[in-house]
Amino acid sequence: GAVSPRQAALPAALLATAAEMIPRETAMTKAQVVGRPVKMDSLDAYGFVGGEESEEAPRITRQFTDAEAAILRCAKRHWTMRQEENDRARRASELQELLAQTREQLLVEPTTNWMPANRYGNAALLPAFEPGKHVPVLALINPYSGAMAGTDILSIARKSPYYQQRFFNIIDVVKDQRRGGLLDLFRIELNAAKDEAKAMGTRPRIISGGGDGTASFSLFMVFAALRADASRGDDIVEDTGNGFIWTDEEMRDSFPALAQMPLGSANDFGHTLGWGHKYPGDFEGTGCVGSRHKALNALQVWIEAVINPSTRLANFDLFGFCPAEGQDSYNFRLAELTGRRGMNPKVLADGKQHLLMKEAGTPVPLFCCLYFSAGFAAYMTARFQINRRSKPLHNKLEYARQAIGIVSEQVPPQLQNGLEGIEINCGGSRYFPPREDDDEHAGSRYREVGFLNINWQAGMAHGADRAPACTRLCAIREPAKFNDGMVDMYRLKFSSAFKNPGLHIQTDKKEHGMTLSFKGGLGKGVFFQWDGEARFAFSPTGEPFDINVRKILNVPVVLGPEYNAKVTGDPDNGHAVHFAFVAKTLEQQQAVRERILRGVRNELNRELNATREEMLKVGLQCEELPRAHQHHPSQ
Repeated sequence: GAVSPRQAALPAALLATAAEMIPRETAMTKAQVVGRPVKMDSLDAYGFVGGEESEEAPRITRQFTDAEAAILRCAKRHWTMRQEENDRARRASELQELLAQTREQLLVEPTTNWMPANRYGNAALLPAFEPGKHVPVLALINPYSGAMAGTDILSIARKSPYYQQRFFNIIDVVKDQRRGGLLDLFRIELNAAKDEAKAMGTRPRIISGGGDGTASFSLFMVFAALRADASRGDDIVEDTGNGFIWTDEEMRDSFPALAQMPLGSANDFGHTLGWGHKYPGDFEGTGCVGSRHKALNALQVWIEAVINPSTRLANFDLFGFCPAEGQDSYNFRLAELTGRRGMNPKVLADGKQHLLMKEAGTPVPLFCCLYFSAGFAAYMTARFQINRRSKPLHNKLEYARQAIGIVSEQVPPQLQNGLEGIEINCGGSRYFPPREDDDEHAGSRYREVGFLNINWQAGMAHGADRAPACTRLCAIREPAKFNDGMVDMYRLKFSSAFKNPGLHIQTDKKEHGMTLSFKGGLGKGVFFQWDGEARFAFSPTGEPFDINVRKILNVPVVLGPEYNAKVTGDPDNGHAVHFAFVAKTLEQQQAVRERILRGVRNELNRELNATREEMLKVGLQCEELPRAHQHHPSQ
């Protein structure tokens, strides 16, 4: 066929060079061209690999033969392949260098000059890990939890063989998601743990160290590590066809089983799974002779239970926030309460005490492990988040102080009385307000509505099936269970504590999750909480909106030695322990996958979190922007 002038100017010597580039197994041979070899650098001058055409290049005016054109096409193809291989090798070498630097940083102990001595002792080590005997384990630990106990445990891990490579500061992992950073290193160790555990016929385990919200956060980071990323072009993030770097079978059989280290204030999740209500060694570190030795022994015993292959695993229902059925996105926005620290965070405007809002931070609602509620407790938690303390006991006292403040103050303009305007449906039937309270202001007589997935709340309350008064006092009722596929719904008035009686909440098991609908008008909203995090939900248009929560995952968990079946029930739900995406149809299952992937790509932040402009538009009071962010007329 016709060739360009640049191709026509190619000398015979270049054809010989092209023939040299073709592998021997190619049908073409050097005998098909005439000329002497020239250097590879000459290719660019003749437009073979791009570049500027040289005016000084020798030119011949003739048509390529079919054989010559075929050789050049084949040579260019193989040259391109060679360049791509070289580029992949260069990127792989660069990645390994970055990972080596990150691994060196991981082994550096936290600076503790401003902190007290390690409560477990400065020479402390974690128990010896024997490959092939102990179950591979990783950890994501919040260093600030447990009155800085998380920092002490990470410091010990840095000096302990095996653990020094696999115990991570979860906050640092979140911050360092660059190529070759801590998230990549966590991903590599997770892959290695998967292969090691598979050789033992089991799955790896992961310790989530922190408060109750850390469990959801740790699972979020596991999904972030398993997310495929084709844009990077690295082997460690290749897509297996489902959006993740593990196949569906690997996810099912090797997704890490979660063990919760209780480093928070309430520690409901750790308590439920049998890992204690306080962090390991809490009561031993009291300053008495030998107390650090006793605290270290408690920590070592705790870790040994996690890596023991005979420690029991169980299935766990994980609920999630999804758009309501028939919708592709949410019809509400989120804000976060802010204000002065103290008993009353409100601000005075137009002669009224208003709530002050700011743009919501992370996390956004995605996973719901433990419980969900709207109303009094959620508002109390939102106020507590402004006044969080450094010690668990002080945090509990702060919760009580905020509760007293709410009861003694007037209802702010942004909220309704009680739960007025809220309606909850479960599986197509109305749960709240109950049918017997079927009037316009029925919700105002209630203070809280929600569900339990675990049978602890605030370290005090339990759920049990609804029953008549005599049965509540005398009979054993079915508790809230974390793997029966149901939500244990509840609704509370201030008088409920006297009727139940005490801290046993009457619950109603519902199979298909719940949808909370709110109707209050422009500038009105509702506080809700999940797993210890609280947000204010409102409609940007003033129209009614829906918060939909349903089961989306089955995840494996590790049960600790203190697991109490009397409180939580038999953990065996009749199914083999496994990981799975849960939905009614394959289409909904794929939607769950995509929503999780969108979450770890931080795309849900833009969808859910309101901007300052959206909040001001509906009449919410917003905190002042820092001076650096304010717009000046001269700009």
